[in-house]
Amino acid sequence: MVNRKTTRIPMTARPRPGLRRRCAAALVLCAGLAACTNNPYRPGETAEPALFAAFSTPPTKLDPTSAYYVHEGQIIDQIYEPPFTYHYLKRPYEVIPLTAEAVPQPVYYDGNGRRIADPDPPSDAVARAEYTIRIKPGIRYQDHPCFAAGPDGQPLYAGVPLDAVEAYESPNDFPHRATRALRAEDYALQIRRLADPRLASPVFSTLSAYIDGLRELSDAYAGMLEAERARRRAAAGPAYNRQRDERENPIRLDYFAPDFPGVTVHDALTFTLALKRKYPQIRYWLCMHFFAPVPPEAVAFYTQPAMIEKQFSLNRWPVGTGPYFLKIFRPNETIVLERNPNYHPDAYPADGMPEDRAAGLLDDAGRRVPFIHRQVMHLEKEAVPAWNKFLQGYLDASGVSVDVFDQAIQIQMTGEPTLSPSMESKGIRLITDIDTTLWYTAFNMLDDVVGGYAPEQRKLRRAVSIALDYNEFLDIFLNGRGVLAQGPLPPGIFGHRPGPEGTNPYVDTWDPVRERHARRPLSEARRLMAEAGYPEGRTPGGEPLTLYYDHAQGGDTFFRSYFEWVRGRLDTLGIRLRERATDLSRYRQKRDQGNWQISSGGWLADYPDPENFLFLFYGPNGKVAHGGPNMVNYVNPEYDALFERMESMRNTPERQALIDAMLDILRRDAPAVWQYHPVSYILAHPWLHNVKPHNMSYNTIKYRRVDPDLRVRQQRAWNRPVWWPLAALAALLVLSTVPAAVTLYRRNRCSPT
Repeated sequence: MVNRKTTRIPMTARPRPGLRRRCAAALVLCAGLAACTNNPYRPGETAEPALFAAFSTPPTKLDPTSAYYVHEGQIIDQIYEPPFTYHYLKRPYEVIPLTAEAVPQPVYYDGNGRRIADPDPPSDAVARAEYTIRIKPGIRYQDHPCFAAGPDGQPLYAGVPLDAVEAYESPNDFPHRATRALRAEDYALQIRRLADPRLASPVFSTLSAYIDGLRELSDAYAGMLEAERARRRAAAGPAYNRQRDERENPIRLDYFAPDFPGVTVHDALTFTLALKRKYPQIRYWLCMHFFAPVPPEAVAFYTQPAMIEKQFSLNRWPVGTGPYFLKIFRPNETIVLERNPNYHPDAYPADGMPEDRAAGLLDDAGRRVPFIHRQVMHLEKEAVPAWNKFLQGYLDASGVSVDVFDQAIQIQMTGEPTLSPSMESKGIRLITDIDTTLWYTAFNMLDDVVGGYAPEQRKLRRAVSIALDYNEFLDIFLNGRGVLAQGPLPPGIFGHRPGPEGTNPYVDTWDPVRERHARRPLSEARRLMAEAGYPEGRTPGGEPLTLYYDHAQGGDTFFRSYFEWVRGRLDTLGIRLRERATDLSRYRQKRDQGNWQISSGGWLADYPDPENFLFLFYGPNGKVAHGGPNMVNYVNPEYDALFERMESMRNTPERQALIDAMLDILRRDAPAVWQYHPVSYILAHPWLHNVKPHNMSYNTIKYRRVDPDLRVRQQRAWNRPVWWPLAALAALLVLSTVPAAVTLYRRNRCSPT
């Protein structure tokens, strides 16, 4: 028989599960709250000379041959280096050498192969133009496994099996990496890659019109590809699957096999680019990543089956000589660029515009760049979360979305924007700039109603232009952030005339009080409607005039508001506007076939030359007839003749006169409603220095500098923990244990010994 008295466990030693869980929970919660922070970075990370930013669109193409969009250029332009670039501070934009020793002058030849002595001959006298470029010695690529070689000098990772690299997340994980010097052949290879039909370079159609033999080279590559496919098909028999075969084992073209007069390599550091006509704008193209060097070792490395299986490619892991290399690439989460330790000597500009010194933009003149060692970018699909991180100091700069405009900006009586007091109290700076961008409402000139060149058709388009008052649009939708366009040329581009002398007299007037352009009154638009044959918006048959707006954005919230605004404005003329929404594929097809009436378009400058905007209305660039960028299908022989004279000229008073004449023709014919040129707003924290907007290049982060000590101090000041809720919660938890503790105490006193 068991003696219960002697075997009983004393109450003081008994476990009390409920009480113990409460105490443990209190301790865990207090510790967790004490350790909790809203800082999204690892401890000490913001104390480093790093830049912290957000991106909203994941990049998909980082190959310099095919990458075209802004969010892709913002990454690869810091990794790749074309021969030339733009001066960071000077305006108008000035082309300067980057990897090249100098920006060469072209050498022109006539149809008989004789050199032309005139440095600026007429275009029709030139049959060939040559640019000989010499690369600076000593420029080296980032460390990369494609350059790693064995004792025999052969690539160390040639033919490597998948199991040998399966554990690696990026080329940076390979144990052996090396570098080599930049060579002229790397530029020659990249120019040849523009002709590879598999890469579908978005600039091939344009450049093939200028670079000697580029189109023929593409045909040669197409023939080589088809021959290899035929060989594989014959070897594999009926089981051959081309898509799968080329996905798993892509055809390696011998890029240098076909003859190509467009590029000649003279020695390790010198090559010549040859054009088949005079085209001074080629120096701007040579500032773009399409002309950045690609080493043949990288092409060979990435076309191995093991690398393809790991999704290692130039589209995800570039190989360049620039100031940064891609350290982390998780496009749906985080992108990190690290300073390239092999980057060649490069300095901050020693001169700039007169106002730059007062703005502190020359404080670092002559110092070696890059100043920033690391760029950390996190995906933020929504504007408000990114804005909150900026206010907390966790992002170094920010744009200003419509949602937060009133919180950040105040508009003075003069119309000038200033920072709100809350922004000024943080030391935030506002930097504004007019983008070299055009937005326009396009009329299909092939359409029977809104197209055509008869006086009545012109008047209809002018009436619509007056009714669509984009000053009102800017005030309603963009907080006034834009400049009413007077034609296709934005400010900052040669040929644009500011102020009263640049007024479109058919649609606008100059407001001397507000110092801006303004639409003519609606009464004038109604008069034009009557003269066009549509009095009070009625057709000759008495029915309301109905126009159709074609688009592929039916589900976009902003578009819905915008469309209602356009419809309301045209309603003031008695015009009924109907929308025709289609999916993107069908919409593009309609554009290609000219089966649309009214639509919207935009153009961001590829380079700072008026030709880059005026060619949007050059007849031989027509979308339907020639597949070109002239989406409105505008054809005017007088305009075309002036364009052909203007396009290859230097920026002289004679060129300005030609541009003035061309703009007058466009304004008279009104193939588009000239909407506006947007104004960008950048907010920068006081620790971020050397911020100047640059519309032509994305390789400017190397010039920026941060003060990490100030950043850390401000982050601490703006994100002080609020302790009283934690103290109150802890006290509440402690108090909640008191009844249980009292009960326990009483039971212990009463329990038998």
